[in-house]
Amino acid sequence: MLRSISAVLVLGVALGACAPTSYVSYSKSGASGDTTTRTFAQCRQEANVLFPAAVFTESTPGFGGYGSIYSGGYGGGFGGSYVRASDANAPLRAQHLSDCMTLKGYRQVVHPICTTAQLGGRQYQTVTKPPSGGSANICAVRTENRTTALIDLNKPL
Repeated sequence: MLRSISAVLVLGVALGACAPTSYVSYSKSGASGDTTTRTFAQCRQEANVLFPAAVFTESTPGFGGYGSIYSGGYGGGFGGSYVRASDANAPLRAQHLSDCMTLKGYRQVVHPICTTAQLGGRQYQTVTKPPSGGSANICAVRTENRTTALIDLNKPL
């Protein structure tokens, strides 16, 4: 029992360590937010057509192991495995999307993910057109509908 609790804790820490630390947006001088969104959608659609999802599952032995437990002469086992699904084409789609935006004159801007300490339980105004060079007061948050939005920490609501 203690072994399985330890495994769950280790898995939780490992998954927490995989959380993203930055968010990428695109910027182009003179381009409106709507134009940028449309161009991004076109590039993403092109990437999806060229590199469709190719999801494979992989089972990796996880916690525990197999051992014998004496129960009237029969061996018993315990253990488990970790099943992971990965999309083999995801890196190719991401690279094509980035290349497509760059070819259309856009530049990647990397924004940090907002920390709990930065937010302090307050709400902030969203940024409709991020600055082309990034800014220390702008960071990304997950919204209630599971999308990502940029906020300006200098503009509380």
